[in-house]
Amino acid sequence: MPTPLSGPGIGLPAAQYLYPSELNNAPYDSPGNRIALAAGDELPIPAGTWYVNVGMYCTLDFLDPQTGLWNMGNTAAWAGGICYVKSDGFNVRVANRLGCPIGAVVAAYGSGYVQGTTTIVATPGNSTWVPIVGGQLAGASVTTVGGGYGVAPLVFIPPPPPAANNANGVGGIQATGYAVISSGTVSGFTFTNPGAGYPSAPTPVVLPNPTDPNISTGITTATITFSVTGSGSITGAFCTNPGAPLSNPNQITLTISGAGSSGSLTAITLQTVTAASVSGAGTGYGASGGVLLTTTGGVPPAGSVSNNPDALYLAWRPRQAQIALTSNAGGTLTTQLGTIYDGGLFLTNTAPTGVIVLPANSNGSVVAGTVALTMGSRPDIITLQPAP
Repeated sequence: MPTPLSGPGIGLPAAQYLYPSELNNAPYDSPGNRIALAAGDELPIPAGTWYVNVGMYCTLDFLDPQTGLWNMGNTAAWAGGICYVKSDGFNVRVANRLGCPIGAVVAAYGSGYVQGTTTIVATPGNSTWVPIVGGQLAGASVTTVGGGYGVAPLVFIPPPPPAANNANGVGGIQATGYAVISSGTVSGFTFTNPGAGYPSAPTPVVLPNPTDPNISTGITTATITFSVTGSGSITGAFCTNPGAPLSNPNQITLTISGAGSSGSLTAITLQTVTAASVSGAGTGYGASGGVLLTTTGGVPPAGSVSNNPDALYLAWRPRQAQIALTSNAGGTLTTQLGTIYDGGLFLTNTAPTGVIVLPANSNGSVVAGTVALTMGSRPDIITLQPAP
């Protein structure tokens, strides 16, 4: 039945005890809805329904049943706002992953590797990793072009078997891709991720797009087939535990050991700007004014896989930093430390580039100052409010 648009309503429930002292050896009750998470901390969301604000840098993750790893979306800690979460107490969490490695790209495939004897060791830090050897999809072939398409059909590619049912014992990465059409028929297929860990080529499901104007007049379904490549090559890696945050997140090295050779991985870490300093004075910035320092770059490295989310800039969206600098009465940007309002959010193995935005009262003859960015981690504050 209709309900009033507004009115006194019913207030939200008071913050509850997350871990009540009535439990054996539990800490003293401390109700409240704001919690600080240091870098590397994560908090499973207790069973129930919640309004969750993940703060400036934390992410809302779910435990992916396909890979057994925690999955964070590519808009995590970007969109902001309040999330409505229904949790079973186990499969959803809020995590501060700043300074921690969370994945890797394949820099070189190598050859001769065997899944059972290949290992990955991270230096520095105590993160743990599992390699994926072989099973990458390739050779997409449109075996039946179909007909009558007004919009490209949807293509669903089954994931590789999970660890318990996969011959490699570790599972894999699901492939994704899309079809293109010409004159009403499917003319090609492009991978956006060729995946990893496939023991054999799956059969994709090709479905007409629900918005296709021709769906009511008749569409002949197309068929697509794949082949599998990468036997003996490193085609992916799982970060099974990010470990403690790194003091310098850009220094981590992943070393592959085993029977093969020439394979290499580049770790990617979640990081923010923790300090911004002007080490060389700049001039022409306008008298006694504020100067904005922002950033460009900070995207994940592409690696060797030409069609993958990182190379196509589909895996992550960096958030620019917002840092305040000041010029003196003579319009000089003196040596100083910037005031960080937002350190930005970056998933990369290299620091972003600082960009100074000229103020409106600059004299047009600017000599840029020298800016250095320090990358790392910081604590964050989340809000965990019981929902009605």
